[in-house]
Amino acid sequence: MYAALARAVLNERDRDLAAAQVANLRQRHPRASRDELARRLIRSAALQCGAASLLWTGPAAFFGAMPAGPDLAYQVVALNRLILALAAVYRSPAAARNRAAGVAAGLGMGVAADLMRRGFVHVLRQAFPRRPGARSVAGGLVGGAVSYGAAMAVGNFARQAFAGEGTFRLGHRTR
Repeated sequence: MYAALARAVLNERDRDLAAAQVANLRQRHPRASRDELARRLIRSAALQCGAASLLWTGPAAFFGAMPAGPDLAYQVVALNRLILALAAVYRSPAAARNRAAGVAAGLGMGVAADLMRRGFVHVLRQAFPRRPGARSVAGGLVGGAVSYGAAMAVGNFARQAFAGEGTFRLGHRTR
């Protein structure tokens, strides 16, 4: 699984898909500013990550354990693609830095969200040992919310960095 994940994240095809996604978005919203396009990309990625997590965490909470699943891999790839798309929106020139930032942000936040979901599934199992339906609903909702929030955080941080609003700017030297 980890080798496939590494290949998916480091694949050059993601950069092309991100560029195509930005071009499509610019075509559908020709008068939108860079920030508006970035916010649309962030919301879309957050909804996708949240939905994937909801669909995996809910059943996992029902059974009381959360095995490693496709939601983590999906989230890492989706966040990496989001970073690349945001770099394309802001036309950031440092491709190697953008890729490294995308990989680090996607992997770091994906693993953090996965650990939080696992911890919550464990808490639900202890709190409601005989109520798998309640665990499933609560696990799915919280898992989806955690992944949604993680994607929003990564996206907003990257948007601010690429737009030059923060102290940490990707692709540029700070003084």
